[in-house]
Amino acid sequence: MNKRPLSFQNLMTALLAAAFASGAISAHAFGTEEDQAQTPLYSEFKKLDKNSDGKLTRQESVRDHDIGPNFDKADTDKNDALSAKEYSEFKSGMQQARVESFLDDSSVTAKVKAELLKDDGMKALAIKVQTHHGQVILSGFVDTEAQARRAVEIASSVRGVLSVKNSLVVKG
Repeated sequence: MNKRPLSFQNLMTALLAAAFASGAISAHAFGTEEDQAQTPLYSEFKKLDKNSDGKLTRQESVRDHDIGPNFDKADTDKNDALSAKEYSEFKSGMQQARVESFLDDSSVTAKVKAELLKDDGMKALAIKVQTHHGQVILSGFVDTEAQARRAVEIASSVRGVLSVKNSLVVKG
C-alpha cells in the first residue's frame, strides 16, 4: 500500500465528508422513537396511559381537557384508542391554535389602542383595552358620554374586532 501524506485539500475534503456524514446520521436519528419518547407530550401521554399498553382509551383520556371532549377527532384511525402519535399530533394542534388565538387577540388589542391614540379626543384618556377571541372590552374613565361612544366606534372599526363591550365610566 502506498502511503502518501495527505495534501491540505484532500485533508479538508475528508474532514468535510466526515462532518456531513455525521450530520446526516444525527439528522436521521433526531426523529427516532427514542427521541420522541423524550418530548413533553409523550410524557403527558405516558401519565395518562394508566395500564401502560401504549394507547389511551376514552376513559384514560378524560383527564386531559383537550383530548377528553375531542376524543373522536383525535382518534384519526377510528380504532377507539389513541396512539402516542395521534395524541401528540392532536394535542400540539390544539396548543398551536391557542397560541395563534392569543397572538390574534394581542394584535387586535394593539390596533385598537393605536387607533384610540390617533384620535385627538382620546389621546389623554386612560382607556384599558382587552381582547378575547375577537371580543374587545373597553374599561377605564372618560370625561363625557360622547367620548365613550367614540371609543366604542373606534374599536368597532378595527379589523378583527367581532364585538365591543363598553365598560367605560363617565367621570363626574
